[in-house]
Amino acid sequence: MNRKKSQKKEQVWLGFDVNVEKGPVLRPQKIQFWKEHKFAKNNPEAPFHYKADALVGLSLIHLNHHLKTPFASPQMNFSFCHEAWLALEPHHELFNRSQSRVNALRSHLKVGPLPAAEYFERKVTEILDSAMHPWGFDLEHLHHIIEAIDHLETKMGPPLLYNFQLKFSKSVLEKLHHLHSLLFNLRTLIALDHNAYIQDPTHEALKVDSITDYLPKAEYVTNDALLYLAFKNQKVHILNPAKETMEKSFRQYCHNGYCLIEALPKSFLNQMASEELEASLYLVQMDWLLGSETGLLFKIREELYALSEGYEKIFWPDAQLKPSAHHDKLEVNCLLTESDIHPQADAA
Repeated sequence: MNRKKSQKKEQVWLGFDVNVEKGPVLRPQKIQFWKEHKFAKNNPEAPFHYKADALVGLSLIHLNHHLKTPFASPQMNFSFCHEAWLALEPHHELFNRSQSRVNALRSHLKVGPLPAAEYFERKVTEILDSAMHPWGFDLEHLHHIIEAIDHLETKMGPPLLYNFQLKFSKSVLEKLHHLHSLLFNLRTLIALDHNAYIQDPTHEALKVDSITDYLPKAEYVTNDALLYLAFKNQKVHILNPAKETMEKSFRQYCHNGYCLIEALPKSFLNQMASEELEASLYLVQMDWLLGSETGLLFKIREELYALSEGYEKIFWPDAQLKPSAHHDKLEVNCLLTESDIHPQADAA
């Protein structure tokens, strides 16, 4: 009983402004944490249902070393912020759940240290450090991470897509998890704000999805992969130049399916029974997206493209958009308590 009471005292009051550029969809530029006087002028509010507002703040606290000590809210402590992020961030949980299958697949691959990966780790750490300030986070500076990811992909040779060979140190992997959490939930906040001003949600609402935003047609990719695998198994019986023409066509018109088969080792494909091959190829795509380092980089790069070029160009090209609301910043104000991160324990 005493432990339960002490746990309930754990809380963090998150207050910050997201400075935005107006457009068809608001484009975030900076995140500025509130100073003490602004907390004094406001009352804390409950977080949103899916905690996107809280996750943006918690991710930023993890990334920004300036914010790892109490700043304006006397209730805040970093250990509770860490516990809250782990409890609330579903992408991190999905990553961990995928590791047994990812490691089983990696047992068929030669996975070793890459000099390009070591350089990337240093570069991305430098970029993140330079984007952090005592006042918050300069989102405009993050476009340099796109360059770092592109450089890594070039040096690796094979594309990031369905590549399981890359591994990072624990500290950099944690930073990348926090960065993706920040970017994904920031986009969710923009969608929530946009949807608050629309008339017809059926046609005008912006939607956010952890899978289809990055792999919109995984079932089609599976079918393309099965066709390419059948061709590859019969390739020895096909004469040139027909063989070369067909392979070029698969690479050009069924690019993702081609990359999926080329990324998987023969020993892994050969151990699958034909009746389970379709389901396995779909599951491999999900494990790559949700449970691999390259999948994490792929998602971060997509988010950064959208942050730089406009969300509507990358994630919502078919949305019926009108001019955005006339504000130049979003105010986030939420109080996160123990009951928010462990509701079952509180109910008990």
